[in-house]
Amino acid sequence: MNDLIKGIVINSIEYKENDAIITILTNEYGKIALYVKGYKKITSKNVYATQLFNHSNFLFDYNPSKSIQILKSANLIKQFSDIMIDYEKIAVASVICEIANAVEDNIYDLLFKTLTKLNDTDQIYLVLNVYLVSILTLLGISPYVDGCVNCGRTNNIESISIKEGGFICSYCNREFNDEIFDVDFLKNFRIINKASFDVYDTLLTLNLNDFKLTDMLMQILINYSGIYLKSYQSLINLNN
Repeated sequence: MNDLIKGIVINSIEYKENDAIITILTNEYGKIALYVKGYKKITSKNVYATQLFNHSNFLFDYNPSKSIQILKSANLIKQFSDIMIDYEKIAVASVICEIANAVEDNIYDLLFKTLTKLNDTDQIYLVLNVYLVSILTLLGISPYVDGCVNCGRTNNIESISIKEGGFICSYCNREFNDEIFDVDFLKNFRIINKASFDVYDTLLTLNLNDFKLTDMLMQILINYSGIYLKSYQSLINLNN
């Protein structure tokens, strides 16, 4: 049976001399590993459709008993061309796709929306931040930002504790001794944790395109999910 499935390429591993095993995220089957013959040959009819981040149609015989499916053909639907000409956008997209590959849930719609927003904006860290918040919510590990996570106070908030999982007030921080943040950063951290792509146009008018927010959200994700993200180091290097 020929299955023609739309998918987004989220991972690629070179195999043998010219082949590769790619992972695509699909709406129907979730993640699928595809064996792509002639992946590295520029004359291959599948070369563009199977590149990382691309949204394509993939033709194969789906067999749920096999861990790797054999690709018959693929044709490109959408290439996120503005991502591919910007090194920092590539680094952000790599993190986005590595997370998509790591989580068990099917986030096809979220991934497509995120890559589309990333392709079309200069506020790349805003896009990544909203994506990270969506992932934290999905995994049930969102930080507590409605008061002090330790005592419940809603005033005198001065810090964010990764270990405790949320805001810390000045009284409790005498014990925890976490880094003190300015009021604007704490306000933005609360706003971003309440955000979603449903209010994206409003978010564009706020000061949320901030890698410092990204790093805090990423620390929470790594600490509570156990996900190891190799690609994130590139973003750290770009922002040092």
